[in-house]
Amino acid sequence: MPWRTITVDDCKFTPTEMAVLQNIQGGTDGLQTRLDDTVGEFIGALNAAGYPTASDGSVPDQLRGHVLARTQWQFLADFPKLKSMLTDARKDSAKQADDMLAAIMQRKAGAIEAPAGTVSSAGNWNSENRLILRTHPAPPASQQFSPGQNAAPYANPDGPADS
Repeated sequence: MPWRTITVDDCKFTPTEMAVLQNIQGGTDGLQTRLDDTVGEFIGALNAAGYPTASDGSVPDQLRGHVLARTQWQFLADFPKLKSMLTDARKDSAKQADDMLAAIMQRKAGAIEAPAGTVSSAGNWNSENRLILRTHPAPPASQQFSPGQNAAPYANPDGPADS
């Protein structure tokens, strides 16, 4: 997936909604400002969490929908007279975007594609340098015994993570 710059044209407003927005003083300018702010929030979160970012203000396609959903919701909230555009679907999408932003900041977002030309191991798969050690006796849920044998227990890869 590529990293691309998101523009106001990418915001998914219906033609009717766009006509309304264009008639509001500062409406489309406000949309660009809100988009720039949201892109900055995601890029800042990626940087803070150790994920590589592009220097051109682009975001990975896997975050594109989240950036747009958060932009739309926050922009529409700036204009109280546009309550009819604050649909449940947009609210749910904005919530998912907020959750993704929080996950990035907490380094729990999983693998996020690095921009072309960068090499990254930071951030991917919630990676941190860790030493994994199972002690004996291990918690019962994280080991299994071979059925019918008195063999030594072995690690259960499907067991809960060690604390």
